[in-house]
Amino acid sequence: MLPRHPHRSEDCRAISEILQRVGDKWTVLVVGKLGDGPLRFNELRAAVGGISQKMLTTTLRG
Repeated sequence: MLPRHPHRSEDCRAISEILQRVGDKWTVLVVGKLGDGPLRFNELRAAVGGISQKMLTTTLRG
């Protein structure tokens, strides 16, 4: 049995917020493409594929 470790609710909230944001389909794809290096908006849009201009803008503004 694993020992129980108390955790702070503020840590859990921060982790939860990160997971909610990164858990979005488009965010994962955009971050993955930007991990290869900087891209201009339309280059990024073409690299991601299938994302609308509005959704890419929303995702980048986060």
